[in-house]
Amino acid sequence: MGDWVSDTVARCDLTSTADSVPCRFTPPAGGSYIVTFAATDPAGRPAATSLYRWVTGKDWVPWNDESRFKMEVIPDKQRYGVGDTATVLFASPLTDAEAWVTVEREGLIEERRPHIAGGATTLKFPIREAYAPNAFVSIVVARGRSAAPGTLADPGRPTIRVGYAELRVTPEVKRLEVEVQPLKPEYRPGDTARVRLRVRDTRGAGQRSEVTLWAVDEGVLALTGYKTPDPIDLIYKPRGLGLHLASDLVTVAPQVLDSAATIKGDESPGGGGGLGAAEVLRSRFQSTAFFLGSVVTDAEGRAVAVAKLPDNLTTFRVMAVAVTAGDRYGSGQSPLLVTRPLLARPALPRFLRRTDEFTAGVVVNQRAGGTPTVNVQAAASGVLLNDNAARTVILAAGRGSEVRFAFRDTTEDIATFRFRVASGSDADAVEKKLPVRPAYHLRASTAAGVLRDTATVLFALPGDIDPARSRIELNLGASVLAVVQGAFQYLSVYPYDCSEQVASEALPLIALYQARLVLGPGVKLPPDAKDQIADAVGVLSRRQRPDGGIGLWDANDWTTPWLSAYAGEALIAARAAGLAVSDTVLSRLGAYLSKSLHNELPIQAPVASWYSEFRVRLADRVAAVDFLSRVGRPDLAGENDLLQLASQLAWEDRVRLAEVVARRGAVRAARQLLDPIWASVKIEGRRAVIPDSTRRPFYFYSWERPVARLLTATLAADSSHVLLGPLVETLIAQGRAGQLSPWNTQDYGAAIGALAAFARRQQRAAARGIRVRSGSRVLLETQARAASAAVIDSSAPLTGLLTDGPSGSKTLRLALETPAGGDAPVYYYVTVQEVPRNRPVTPDQQGIQVERWYEDFATGKPIVSVGEGELVRVRLRITIPAERQFVVLDDPLPAGLEAVDLSLRTSGVLVGPGATRQEQAEHEEAEGESSYPWGWYYGSWDDGWWSPFDHKEMRDDRVVYAATVLWPGTYSATYVARATTPGVFVRPPAHAEEMYNPAVHGRSEGGVFTVTVKSR
Repeated sequence: MGDWVSDTVARCDLTSTADSVPCRFTPPAGGSYIVTFAATDPAGRPAATSLYRWVTGKDWVPWNDESRFKMEVIPDKQRYGVGDTATVLFASPLTDAEAWVTVEREGLIEERRPHIAGGATTLKFPIREAYAPNAFVSIVVARGRSAAPGTLADPGRPTIRVGYAELRVTPEVKRLEVEVQPLKPEYRPGDTARVRLRVRDTRGAGQRSEVTLWAVDEGVLALTGYKTPDPIDLIYKPRGLGLHLASDLVTVAPQVLDSAATIKGDESPGGGGGLGAAEVLRSRFQSTAFFLGSVVTDAEGRAVAVAKLPDNLTTFRVMAVAVTAGDRYGSGQSPLLVTRPLLARPALPRFLRRTDEFTAGVVVNQRAGGTPTVNVQAAASGVLLNDNAARTVILAAGRGSEVRFAFRDTTEDIATFRFRVASGSDADAVEKKLPVRPAYHLRASTAAGVLRDTATVLFALPGDIDPARSRIELNLGASVLAVVQGAFQYLSVYPYDCSEQVASEALPLIALYQARLVLGPGVKLPPDAKDQIADAVGVLSRRQRPDGGIGLWDANDWTTPWLSAYAGEALIAARAAGLAVSDTVLSRLGAYLSKSLHNELPIQAPVASWYSEFRVRLADRVAAVDFLSRVGRPDLAGENDLLQLASQLAWEDRVRLAEVVARRGAVRAARQLLDPIWASVKIEGRRAVIPDSTRRPFYFYSWERPVARLLTATLAADSSHVLLGPLVETLIAQGRAGQLSPWNTQDYGAAIGALAAFARRQQRAAARGIRVRSGSRVLLETQARAASAAVIDSSAPLTGLLTDGPSGSKTLRLALETPAGGDAPVYYYVTVQEVPRNRPVTPDQQGIQVERWYEDFATGKPIVSVGEGELVRVRLRITIPAERQFVVLDDPLPAGLEAVDLSLRTSGVLVGPGATRQEQAEHEEAEGESSYPWGWYYGSWDDGWWSPFDHKEMRDDRVVYAATVLWPGTYSATYVARATTPGVFVRPPAHAEEMYNPAVHGRSEGGVFTVTVKSR
């Protein structure tokens, strides 16, 4: 084979000036040209660049033919408009050949049959509206035998070349011009803003339109570089080719290699082709002044929108997206200034903790300039103002001033700050509420049971518990809804939100919401219950991956059919409760699970070696048929296949499959599956004892789920079965969260779902009188009532209720009593919310060792104090002696620090976590590679550095890391924080635990962190 040689065909030397200097040459022939520019500045420093260009001509061109069955197709522009003409060059290495040229996308738009004589063939294509947003020009060149076969090579054999290129078409004819104009140049906080809208087409004619109008703080948008959505780009985003090309040339001429039969869209012949649709970036912020979903203009495209503004002092960006009935779209934007002559802006931390001591206050500005004297007054509740409440400050010309006050010792769960400023006739006042976060990891102990006469409930509590701040919560009633309601209260404070946990937290709330719709106000709900369910639906829907599954933490994370089906169960339950759930989301999820039934999906995250076992993969298939049955598109073939494999299913999956087939009416088949399972369950007293063989390794481990599955399957197959009562009592009494085997979210989700199903079939019984005592003190007493599903709840501090226990511990003893003689049971759920008397400062290791320290960002030296405005590098390290799955590492921040999100535009100049000075140069070189979508099972790229943790959350008060699996060893994580508020702040311990086995946990040391005042 020969080598390609480049000849110099033209050259020019010139000296640059302040203006551009042209260099002209005329190509002597068609072909490909490299234009190279080399320059030297007065200091002798060289610079060079080059560009590649194609030239057409009549003469034969020896096009590069190294890629045997591909050829280049080159459009003359990168983007076209409707009405333009595209000139496309076909660089065919074959001469005297026949060609088939098509314009296609999801089918043929047009086709031609030119003859390729030689040279650089060009064709012109008028750009039509049908080409938008993109189309593909394709060519197949075929040449018959041109010479007799040789003894070795066969250059004259029949052959083909295939190539295609994308034509990007901007459908400007469909674009609307949207004019957005606030009617006043500025508004005051709390004003009613009026915004004029005008919508016109490309010819300037007004168009009746529907407009979505909203306004967001410009400062928040700047964090991510958010741009007003362009509906043309969103609706007309590039589409995939959607067309296959096959050839029988291999059959006709066997000497042509199989790879000649290129399939467009699978390979990438010629000038590149289209794969799937491009991703669309979405953003959501809370600093939204208003959102008007539908503003309808008149026939001339005019409208005036009215919205009440919040109290922010800022510039909002008012954004509008418009659509007409005639398939036209557009967007527009305008600033909206909200201000006052004299401005007061709070300068406070984002949260507080008890015993924090700090200085903070308010920034004062006057827009008119000058040097006014301003009186500033401060007041606070829930936190002590440890300073003079009044100050006087003289503003420098054109500059603001921060006025600070000393505060200490928060006393409530919310700290409220009020500042008032006044200068002459101008004044402003502002109020800001801050949450007071605990300095310890939340802990609660629970007990549940069924009461028929008397029962004693004992809680063994730590010796350092604070009785005044710790509370006992009681939920009792004649319905198992008492247990559901109590369990929901426990789940509602769970701090982590993977998709399994979101679904597990939503399911009990949905069950209570449905019960409230049927049974009335006796079923108690949080006032925003419907909004909470809708939020859960939104979170799960946004985590849907391109393949239709639901990712563990987001749409880019791993999933399995089991996880996706569980998330889908919550979506179906929400829809059944009357909430809006996207049909598209459910349809795509159903398609993903159908595919998993009949075409085994690759292992996305095996978690442990046993995930690849046949029995565990069968669990995915059972989950898939369960979801498809619930959503109303049952896969009978898949169900029947699993029935044939019933003997190979795990105990829990056989139970689940029985419920699925019972749901379709095949009760006999369901009972055949359940008969041996029912026979294996022993009744001891009033409880059912499940064989130990039901427990199996599983990535979302649950002790309660097998019992819950058996309860719902028994309800479906035989609603009068003798095991129902014992199963309910076992499910209620089996778990005691906070003890040696605390429940996890999967336990709660499974148990509560089963109990809610039982409650829907439970007959109402007379509510018996109930009395709850601790010693001689009566905590709750109710009288007998008529049949009701109402839940009685009560809450009280532990003051006076605790007695001394062994080894310095404390004991809470409750006596629950109900009059004898009644048949109806009383269901109870008791929760003790534990608050320690003293915040933890010593490390604790229960299967995980956690270390945490702070370093000076510039020097890397360990510190516990830093100056205001400086950066701190926080380092975390955990050591585990055995494999741990679904590990969460939670690092609470001192209130004087704010974690720096390196993904934001305002932080992009910082080097990512873990970087040293020596690593900085390497990081800059590799920066472009940091977001490459590695196909690793575990870990992730964190701002350019590999991390063993798959997921990271940066919150106001903490930074959270999560890992799917960690093997024995030591693992590190690090992030950057900025000191924002001077003071002495509580430094809570970092905490780590296995989310589905929380008895395995650990914490670092705690203490205080100091931020010193910046010298002025």
